[in-house]
Amino acid sequence: MKTIKAVPVTAENFAPYGYLANIADPKDAYGMGNYPCTFHRDMMLTPMASTAPIAFGSLKVGKRPQIVKDVEFHSNAIEVMMPMDDDMVIYAGPASNDEIELDKLEAFIIPAGTMIGFRAGAWHGAPFPVNHDGTVLICLPERTYLNDTKKYILEEKDYLEIV
Repeated sequence: MKTIKAVPVTAENFAPYGYLANIADPKDAYGMGNYPCTFHRDMMLTPMASTAPIAFGSLKVGKRPQIVKDVEFHSNAIEVMMPMDDDMVIYAGPASNDEIELDKLEAFIIPAGTMIGFRAGAWHGAPFPVNHDGTVLICLPERTYLNDTKKYILEEKDYLEIV
């Protein structure tokens, strides 16, 4: 089985696949107001081509071996994810014309509270929690999972292990 190494995520190394903002720890992000209430606005913009309402949901992910067994993408939507209660390992690959290029997948360690947005067309899949079962905030245009998701189940010979 081929392997890919998960690396700490930065805005620069994730840029080919989308956007990044540390929502839970905004540090130097522009803040309005002072302690005890500071509003950090516009930390990540995710232009949506859809006219559908933006929907928020949660994805519960169990601790499991970090093996990529499937990939998916959305042609017309940016998918936003934010690990809420554990760091997560995600994988991503550049958009293509329905052609899965497994050798171009990369893996990233996303700290809890850090929001990522996959560009339309970027390959990805369910994240892997680092320490324990976890929850991921998901934001997509309403019903994207039914009308704008292409998912491919890989053959066992094509599985990738994230290390």
